[in-house]
Amino acid sequence: MVVLFVSLIIPPTKIYPVLPSFTQGKGQVPLFLLLGFMALLIFPIACPASADTDTEIAITLVRKGDDLMMQKKYHEALGAYEEAVAIDPYNSISWNKLGLAHMTTGRYEDAVAAFRKATSIDPFYDEAWNNLGDSLAILDRHKEALEAYDHALMVNQNDLYALLHKGTSLQETGDSAGAMVIYEQIIVLADREMRKHPNYAGYDAEIWAIKGDALFHLGRFEEAVIAYDSAIHINPKYEMAISGKRKAMDEILLSRGNPVTTGVPDFEGTRAAPLPTAIAIPWWIVFVSFFIGVLISTFHTLSRKIPEK
Repeated sequence: MVVLFVSLIIPPTKIYPVLPSFTQGKGQVPLFLLLGFMALLIFPIACPASADTDTEIAITLVRKGDDLMMQKKYHEALGAYEEAVAIDPYNSISWNKLGLAHMTTGRYEDAVAAFRKATSIDPFYDEAWNNLGDSLAILDRHKEALEAYDHALMVNQNDLYALLHKGTSLQETGDSAGAMVIYEQIIVLADREMRKHPNYAGYDAEIWAIKGDALFHLGRFEEAVIAYDSAIHINPKYEMAISGKRKAMDEILLSRGNPVTTGVPDFEGTRAAPLPTAIAIPWWIVFVSFFIGVLISTFHTLSRKIPEK
């Protein structure tokens, strides 16, 4: 009676085994779930974690190269960058850094090849275009350098660095008039940037140094010195500004006609009068004057010894 009563309350339930066979249709779902769970547990043990990807290894090598460059271990840095591009040949940043290392070690042809590779991977990499222009200019291939700077300017038409070096390459190819137009443009753009972003310009030594270079090429040396001083105030070790100021000061001294007298203060808008020039006196006049002086001195000495009567 009890069994009959329980069977009426609880409907009959079919119980499947824990690991049913594949022949039991209703047991296939829990079986695959269990096998999948077991596979997730076993796979990490059977297959150890894979190593870093090629891109990650290349990035590590690039960072190593950057550290070596900071330590001025240029040849070692060159080796690190070469390993990086060998592992990941499609990284434009690695190729650009390799080109810079080649330039630092004087391998300019190799630098050109590296920068061309960087720009072929990323045509909008303006820094690599500028570096390509610089390496070509060093090799006196100024027409090719102009093409590289023009590519940089297509990416950023207000690239002051590209404009400045395009101007110098134009001068090297004989187009001085075109270069002067570019230098004037640089000054306008630099002043506009300083007005728009005064706080940023107050910490950007490069914009002041580039403006100084443009003023220098235009022959406005005093203004160039002021611009270089602003750059040096921001970064006292900025070589571009230091060497630029030195050249501008030399030109100022030459324009004054006599670098030796430079530094003598002006009085009421005129230069201090030069020191009188010494007059050459014949030797015999000096000797006779000395002899006469001795005679006069002796005469006075003897006259004091004669007693008065």
